Amino acid sequence: MIRKIAYCLIVSLAVFSCKSTSVSTSGDTEKYKEDISKLRPQHEKPVMAEQNLTDEVKEDYSSVQPSHHVTGELDNALNSIDELRKDVNFIDGFTIQVYSGTNSEEARLSRGKVYSILPESNPTMKFEEPNFKVKVGKYYSRIEARRPYAQLKKKFPNAIIIPERIYIR
Repeated sequence: MIRKIAYCLIVSLAVFSCKSTSVSTSGDTEKYKEDISKLRPQHEKPVMAEQNLTDEVKEDYSSVQPSHHVTGELDNALNSIDELRKDVNFIDGFTIQVYSGTNSEEARLSRGKVYSILPESNPTMKFEEPNFKVKVGKYYSRIEARRPYAQLKKKFPNAIIIPERIYIR
């Protein structure tokens, strides 16, 4: 019997101690208002810059010759870069590989599917022993290759964007 009373006392204590309390005010519909404008710092309004410009005389600097120009040095540096790069026939870019496997017939079918998805593309099929590879496009950046890649990915789940040298000339 004492256990039941102690149990009821503990349960009722737990229930009543968890009850939320709310304080009612006389005007629940009124919103809290407080004037803090006296605590805010006071600043002066800035003078408009346009008013000052109209009073000054604007000077013409078109006849001034530069005294420390670097045009000649810059031209020499650019010419030396051109001279070093004249033998380079390629740039690093990206292409989309849609098929890589040993079956030449599947490679031809993949190439035909690419034409149906991207009619303006020119897919190439190469045999790199022991695999046939079908690649699409020559892109200068990976971002540029994303749109055609998304179109090709629907039909070719194994399509990937791979780095490749793009030959110029």
